[in-house]
Amino acid sequence: MEIRYSKELTDYLRGRKKRNISIEVASSDHSDFDVTELYVRLVDDSFADYLIEKKRYQAFPAEEGRLLLPPYHLELSEEICLDIRKVLWFHRITYTGVAL
Repeated sequence: MEIRYSKELTDYLRGRKKRNISIEVASSDHSDFDVTELYVRLVDDSFADYLIEKKRYQAFPAEEGRLLLPPYHLELSEEICLDIRKVLWFHRITYTGVAL
């Protein structure tokens, strides 16, 4: 499996002094509709170690650090691409190659 970061995401990670990206499964358990989706966020090294050791996340080495994936069954393609989108002052990490 190959993990690729866009240049904009690499620059953003260096500016924020972060190296770990976590893809997590988020679900709503207190609404009438059952919604489950993937949630992407930056995590620091100590929390990344916690996810790996206690929550059994898988760590995949990437260009600038690690990509952490949960122990749930996810559909992974041969290439996972991560990018960042900016709208006004909000930043959002986008991904392709990972599905529930």
